[in-house]
Amino acid sequence: MTNQQESIINAELFSAFNAMASVVWIIDKDNFIRQSNNSVENLFNKTTFEVIGKKCWEVAHGTDQPVEGCPISKARHSLQRESMEFQIGKKWFEVVVDPILNAKGRPTKYIHIITDITENKQIYTKLRQSQRLLANSQRLAKIGGWEWDVAFQKMYWTKELYRLHGFDPKNFDPGSPYHIEASLGCYKREDRSILLDAFWGCVEEGIAYDLEFEFKKLSGEKIWIRTTAESILKGDKVKKVIGNVIDVTEFKMANDALLIQSERIKTFFNSINEAIFVYPLKEEGFASFMEVNHIACKQYGYTYDEFLNISVPNITVTPDVSEHGKRDFRKELIKKGQLIFETTHIKKTGETFPVEINSNIFYQNRKPYILALVRDITERKENEKKQAFLITELQEALENIKTLRGLLPICSICKKIRDDKGYWNILEGYIEKHSEALFSHGICPECSDKLYGDKDWYIKMKKKKNK
Repeated sequence: MTNQQESIINAELFSAFNAMASVVWIIDKDNFIRQSNNSVENLFNKTTFEVIGKKCWEVAHGTDQPVEGCPISKARHSLQRESMEFQIGKKWFEVVVDPILNAKGRPTKYIHIITDITENKQIYTKLRQSQRLLANSQRLAKIGGWEWDVAFQKMYWTKELYRLHGFDPKNFDPGSPYHIEASLGCYKREDRSILLDAFWGCVEEGIAYDLEFEFKKLSGEKIWIRTTAESILKGDKVKKVIGNVIDVTEFKMANDALLIQSERIKTFFNSINEAIFVYPLKEEGFASFMEVNHIACKQYGYTYDEFLNISVPNITVTPDVSEHGKRDFRKELIKKGQLIFETTHIKKTGETFPVEINSNIFYQNRKPYILALVRDITERKENEKKQAFLITELQEALENIKTLRGLLPICSICKKIRDDKGYWNILEGYIEKHSEALFSHGICPECSDKLYGDKDWYIKMKKKKNK
């Protein structure tokens, strides 16, 4: 991989991060925000330009100095990840700060991530109300709580903690050596001593801990967990230790994505389940693709090398590609930074299919590039056609339906119907006027007998008919 390609891929990841719900800031050693993703607009109603150059606590807390427990202040001294939670209105947020150290081990920058944890906080509140034992441990979804009774040397687990391990509670005597050994077996060998030292430090000296580890369930599934604990004192002695184990796999993946190296970025790029195309932006026309992901190769039928020798016109129907290559279209894309539109693409076999394109602009060495995420919307279009057809059928059916409703005043003798103006109308005339029904006239057998029953010709006709 060339340096240019590696730079482009890193720029691609930065562009992808702008779609993240979490706010990501790069903060210098003097606490000024130097870079920000677009999520700041959703969380703080400020543009990236408005927050750059300001200190993080000005934007996040509206203060002119660090708040109590500020993770940046703590990370400056601890030289490791620090975090805190804070509330704005009815919403709760978690701040995670990672210091970036220079060769002398001093922080030069900080990666500052703010995540909306309102939903998880609400879950925690409900658990705190219903289970006092887990009041200090149920903070996020997918958590398990535990308690260690120092005097009785007993360990208690919640059902969720057994589930996280993949253990059956019936198979363990809580707190037994076998139970503890089985739990430690879920951690890497080199992490077990770290966890045990932290646990006994909390039991014997009341030192709380907050650690993250890779974790393997009994089933073999690997996840990341966050394990925390704090002591409950009686006088100056530790009476109990309470803690929790939280499945933070999703959060870990998002945070680690900021620090992954170029090969892992490439893996991430190829793991997206939509076709991705990267190419330089020209004033008019199209440059060849610089990068595509595996999904693009699979969907379009081209190999990776074949894609690098073709461009947008090779995969787009002629009328649309002509429009998208014009200067005005390019100017609008550069002005907005992003355009979402629909078009029709062509596979290597010649087969066409509808797509939705999310076209984004990013810059590398002051040169503009396009990062296009392409979604196959064949199924959506088919559903839209079905829906439109159904609506048309329903409309036609409604137009063909005309019914009489309500009570109709009708004469019990002559069977005439009275209308809204008080006039009496012949039955069939009224119905024909107020519905789609038409009448043809005849005489029923009973009426025929009443009218002609004494006539010879009628009597002869009935006898002949009955033979």
